[in-house]
Order: sequence, then structure tokens, then C-alpha cells
Amino acid sequence: MATGYAAGVVIFLGGFFGGGVLSSVFTSDREVIAQSADYLRGFSVECILTCVLFSSIGYFNGRGRSIPVMIQGISSAFCIRIPVSVFMSRLPDASLMLVGLATTITTVYGIFFFAVCFIKLRREENKV
Repeated sequence: MATGYAAGVVIFLGGFFGGGVLSSVFTSDREVIAQSADYLRGFSVECILTCVLFSSIGYFNGRGRSIPVMIQGISSAFCIRIPVSVFMSRLPDASLMLVGLATTITTVYGIFFFAVCFIKLRREENKV
């Protein structure tokens, strides 16, 4: 998790502060560069949080508890990511940064979901 976090911080810094430079590798259109840099600012925090979420997914799968992983995956996509993306896109002065935040919000939900599952699992194990 620590290695993923360290890599995530580096990628976050590149996306948040250097999104325009990263985007210019793929296009020379200034408007596209500006919009993609804006999206990367909103999305870049996701790079730090992903290591916690993916480690949680691995933990529960490794423990043979794939049902919480399935529930989190489906609920995060259909109940969080899509509705939040639509909501963010319809706000006054909507921007791609706000739409990019939908991914980060989804990951925060996943981390919270697995924290609750972890606490429940520990309580079950302590009863035995």
C-alpha cells in the first residue's frame, strides 16, 4: 500500500500541477489542453486514494469475501459515479474538474464501504 501511495503522490503532483504539459503530449489544440488539464486536476486526487481502495479489494478477495467486493463495485458505479458525474455536469459553471471529482468521490465511498466491512468482519471474528 505504501508503494502505491508513493507512486500515487507522484502521479497526483504531475496531474494536478502539470496536466497541461501531460496533455500537450497528445495534442497541440490549446482548448483541448486546457480542458484536459482541468479534468486532471479533479481526477488526480484519485491517484493517491486508489492504492487504499485496490488494497482493500485485494484483502477481501484474498479472505474469500468476494460479495462485498462485488457489492462495492456495482454500487459505486451505478449509485455513486454515474449520478455524481451527471450532477456535477449540470451544476452552474460546470467544469471537467468537477466531473473528474466524481471518480474521487466514488473512491472515497469505496474506502468507507470497505472500512465498514472490515469492522464488521473483525467483530464477526471476535465472536467466534
